[in-house]
Amino acid sequence: MDQPTRNLAEFAVSLDYGALTQSAIDSTVRHVVDTIGCAIGALDAKPAAIARSIAALSGGTPGSTVIGLEQPTTPEYAAFANAVMVRYLDFNDTGIGGHPSDMIPATLAVAEPRLSSGSDVLLATFIQYEVVAALRRGGFHRLRKRHVDQVQSVIGSAIGAGRILGLNTTEMANAISLALTPNIPLRVVRTGVISDWKGCATAHGAMMGVFAARLAREGLTGPPEPFNGIAGLCELVGLPAFEVGGVGRAYNGLSAIEATGFKPYPSEYSSQGPIALLLDLRAQLTVDRVTAITIALHWGGWHEIGGGQGDHVEKWHPTTRESADHSLPYLAAVALIDGAVSLESFSEQRIGDPQIRALMQKIRVVEDPGLTRAHAGELPSWPSRVEIVLDDGRRLERSCARPKGHPLNPLMDQELESKFIELCEPRMAMSRIRQLLDTLWSLAALDDIRSLTHQLRTI
Repeated sequence: MDQPTRNLAEFAVSLDYGALTQSAIDSTVRHVVDTIGCAIGALDAKPAAIARSIAALSGGTPGSTVIGLEQPTTPEYAAFANAVMVRYLDFNDTGIGGHPSDMIPATLAVAEPRLSSGSDVLLATFIQYEVVAALRRGGFHRLRKRHVDQVQSVIGSAIGAGRILGLNTTEMANAISLALTPNIPLRVVRTGVISDWKGCATAHGAMMGVFAARLAREGLTGPPEPFNGIAGLCELVGLPAFEVGGVGRAYNGLSAIEATGFKPYPSEYSSQGPIALLLDLRAQLTVDRVTAITIALHWGGWHEIGGGQGDHVEKWHPTTRESADHSLPYLAAVALIDGAVSLESFSEQRIGDPQIRALMQKIRVVEDPGLTRAHAGELPSWPSRVEIVLDDGRRLERSCARPKGHPLNPLMDQELESKFIELCEPRMAMSRIRQLLDTLWSLAALDDIRSLTHQLRTI
């Protein structure tokens, strides 16, 4: 097998729960809390309803839970449906290599029918985050420029599921290969007009990761060199061979999951700082006096939400929720006009509002090389700067080195609870929300993960 496959498989199989620090365990619990809240908040979304309808057609014995679906289904369909919900609102965590909590539904889907403990789930989740971080260090961040997107999700999902299934090193290596070889997603999903699939792409990775791990457990083999072999991933995208080393190595003393941030706003992560800056400046102006707004970002943010990938028209004229939450001009205009960016900001009425559209045309998004340099490094900082020009010539400026929710500027437990409650209140009584939160915060002590998953069936 090639070096990345071997290193990832050996790490995933060898790490024990006892090696996790209490801080890492606590952080993993926090990410599961946030993930479940984001999923519940998206229950009524169109992609979520479609995913549940497909899952409902296939039963499972004992089966895996889909949130909001009373009957169990197969682990693959549960992983897909729940990950669609986790991802839909663009409210879940962001870290080194994308949105790693997209993989948590894969672990839960396999853990439930095996009657795994809460600590089993936490260990598998911790491993998933470390794997994604190691892949990024090994060069996976370069795939974005080769029009390939989020491959790490299917690999991490396979590894998390494989750890729950008790795979040995050879089986884990096969799970990695069976996940990677048939599942190379195109970055077109995140360019131009953003479709429903944006919130489903990593869910597909979760589903196929589960499938790969289950196949490997039954003895199915995959190509031994999926990364660096002849006609493997690197040759496909024209990159030099990957070297995945130091799996589990800390980032500034933080594990990968501790180095992953949370979102206070339901939008792409590079927008978190600018939104907060604009909300802070809003008290000093009236919107009708604004003549120009310039928002400076690091290269990745400009490329993703500021029109930097040849999609300027779509960013300044979004037509769908999926486009709007990845449009910094839209998010900035909503923040100034409404005084908030919330789940209600993405209704058809708000997206098409003439006042918002008019203000968007006064907004310019630029890449600042200084911010790009500041953002670089093992623990990105996500810096931003905002300048507003008023009709009397005044200029209002604010800058942000690390937005709220960044690992070094974290959301506290109470803030995470408030976010969770906000996401759940439209569907659940407060007593049930409290019961679910109590179970989630006690995850490390659960003998049987069904104490959590069965609560999710009747939401």
